[in-house]
Amino acid sequence: MAYGYYYPYQAMQGNQYQNTQYQNNQNGIITVRSIDEARMYPVAPGNSITFRDENAPYIYTKTMGFSQLDRPIFEKYRLMKEEDAPVTSQETHSQLLNGQAKDSIPYALKSDIEALTASYEALKKEVELLKEGKHESE
Repeated sequence: MAYGYYYPYQAMQGNQYQNTQYQNNQNGIITVRSIDEARMYPVAPGNSITFRDENAPYIYTKTMGFSQLDRPIFEKYRLMKEEDAPVTSQETHSQLLNGQAKDSIPYALKSDIEALTASYEALKKEVELLKEGKHESE
């Protein structure tokens, strides 16, 4: 008899509880409608939750310290989609062989390396002279 008396009350409370209860998402990202909803979302001490805004290209994180007196740390990240043009390895290989690669690496010529080596040797000689207290212009 007591079961019949409490059952409607518990069912009513259960529905009310479900409407205000936040659901735990298994993938770790909770979808929200706005930044305000993410800011107001309760987070247990020592935990962090990631939110995805369904109306804007943002991800939010809210982190609580271990003390209930700590202020939450709220961070906002903007999402940007990047697309890569699909290129097969066979196309890349044939482009490199034919010298047609768009972003091919410019290699240094032997004359470039010889010029750098000469500059390096001149600087090295000047540093040694400065260490000895002499300078070429003196």
